[in-house]
Amino acid sequence: MPVEEIFVPCAGRLQPELVLKAFESGSSFVCMIACQDDNCHAVEGCLRARRRLDYVRGLLEQIGLGGDRLAMFQLPGSAQEDMAAGENNPLQSHVSDAALHQQIRTICDAVTAKVSALSPNPLYKHQEIAEEISAVEETDDNED
Repeated sequence: MPVEEIFVPCAGRLQPELVLKAFESGSSFVCMIACQDDNCHAVEGCLRARRRLDYVRGLLEQIGLGGDRLAMFQLPGSAQEDMAAGENNPLQSHVSDAALHQQIRTICDAVTAKVSALSPNPLYKHQEIAEEISAVEETDDNED
């Protein structure tokens, strides 16, 4: 299952359209890793991100996709710093901040469990069907 990471300078700058585009492109689950509220260099970035994700979660419920396909977790440093710290095996003994690595491992386990429990994104299936229909129509047009 491919995973794509997208880094933004601040979680609060993530626009709802980008999250929706991920689902439109076939993602079954979107997870945002943000800094903690009290460690936000943009002061209210995490609060803004949470409000936007709640808004998108509501849209996902309205269209029948389900708001449970969207999650936000917070770590003590910047998300990029924290995830870079977790790129190696978080359980390796040379890691100095065991608490941070345990948080990262907990997030990874939670996301893995959530994705495993979800059905594939039905929007992506509709997109594939639409592309197949379009290809057939183009073939029919070329035969005329």
